[in-house]
Amino acid sequence: MKKEAVQHVHSYLPRGINYYFERRMIRAGDHFAPHWHDYFEFEIVLQGCGEHVYNHTHYTVERGSAYLMSYYDFHELTAKTDMKLLKLQFNEHAIPKELCDYLLLRHNCLFCSFSEEAFVNMIRQFEEIEHEATSCSFLSNLRIEALLRTALIDLIRQVGTEALPATPSLVQRAAAHVHNHFREEVSLSRVAGELAVTPNYLGALFSRFTGSSFSEYLNQVRLRYACSLLTSTNLSIKEIAFSAGYHSAEHFIYTFKSKLGSTPLQFRKSAGYTKEQP
Repeated sequence: MKKEAVQHVHSYLPRGINYYFERRMIRAGDHFAPHWHDYFEFEIVLQGCGEHVYNHTHYTVERGSAYLMSYYDFHELTAKTDMKLLKLQFNEHAIPKELCDYLLLRHNCLFCSFSEEAFVNMIRQFEEIEHEATSCSFLSNLRIEALLRTALIDLIRQVGTEALPATPSLVQRAAAHVHNHFREEVSLSRVAGELAVTPNYLGALFSRFTGSSFSEYLNQVRLRYACSLLTSTNLSIKEIAFSAGYHSAEHFIYTFKSKLGSTPLQFRKSAGYTKEQP
């Protein structure tokens, strides 16, 4: 089996581009190691069979399978046979805010298997997006965004609707900011400034409707991401610390142990993953 190196460097859509369409052929035995993106990635399987690991959960994928990864999701893919995929990559500017918030704040994995009839319709939508992207016709961007919204809603409904918490828009926007930027410098005061409210007001509102302080919520997102990397990659503790948004390995280890009761290395070993870079 051909193995690819762990892909732990962020990747971005080109500047000024809100979406990108790609047809992908994967040969039997190819393996794409755990990785993540700084954009959304929507894939459907046209042909073949493989194993997809999505946030540490294993799925068999074949014709009719569809899945979407958000900014803080990670995944890997192993092709058991030759596979053909259609792939859409896009950022938050390509979809309405309400839909973007749902994708960022959801708790369930967006993975499903469509019936043949529904899948043929999904393929048609992807191919229309491909046509509009290559034809550059009048108002193509609006047509692409409309098709993308429809495809995403079809996926969400097929997976099963999960209502967002009945929280104020301000709290949802702050939580979405955390999920979107947790690997960067994030603080309550900075987010409050972007939302044009005082830190005290946002902090109190956030605690009331989420049950945790802003800093605790940020740590939860960072630690969840770190745990996923610890149990699915061979990144060093230091690399994981910086990937999750911590300024130092020491701070990461201290926070990890205080919140989860073990060191990152102990957690990794208890999960049965022992390979680590020096």
